[in-house]
Amino acid sequence: MKLTTDQLTVKYGSHIAVDHISLNVDTGFHALLGPNGAGKSSLLRTIAGLTQPSSGSVYIDGRVSDPRSGLVGYLPQENLEKSRFTVREHLAYMCWLRKVPQHKVRHEVDRLIELAGLSDKADSLIKHLSGGMRRRVGISSALVSSPPVILLDEPTAGLDLSQRSACKRILHHASQSSTVIISTHIVEDVIENADTLTIMKNGVKEYSGPWEKFGAGRDINKLNTMYLDLLES
Repeated sequence: MKLTTDQLTVKYGSHIAVDHISLNVDTGFHALLGPNGAGKSSLLRTIAGLTQPSSGSVYIDGRVSDPRSGLVGYLPQENLEKSRFTVREHLAYMCWLRKVPQHKVRHEVDRLIELAGLSDKADSLIKHLSGGMRRRVGISSALVSSPPVILLDEPTAGLDLSQRSACKRILHHASQSSTVIISTHIVEDVIENADTLTIMKNGVKEYSGPWEKFGAGRDINKLNTMYLDLLES
């Protein structure tokens, strides 16, 4: 399913957080790369329908996106550390929010728990889990009912290597059938699995397209150098 933004702009007072950004993203894994404050979160929140754009539009398969359609799953940066739910209760609640038919909820919850590798923690309180486990619960929340568009804001922030690997495994699985966009400021988080790349700086799109056309391919050292040069220019 194709996600399109047309000259999307988001302003907070006189500050322009997202500056006339146009994107065309197909099914697969898309990386949204940029430093903190680049506008990545504002862009994702606007695509998800949680922030009203100052101008421009969001389309899914050529139709204006409706936040009530259930076509978009979204994971914010918050890490569920204050949640009073167990893993199972939280996912069941998310199923209710996404209007999953009651007779399918148990199967969907079990599917997501298994995908997240949290079967042994299903009845544990989320606030008692490690940061990595909470993040996996959050990612699973965005995958409820397998939405065709999945937006994940810094899903691997603060995680160690093994936790990041577990999260990337879940996202790679989801990208086989959905348009997955992950925002990050860490090149290593996306270079292995992302099909395409967008780089943002100060609310502006600096590049969007295949890795190869950016000029660094999948060479992590070269990509890091080019990325830093772009940010400092």
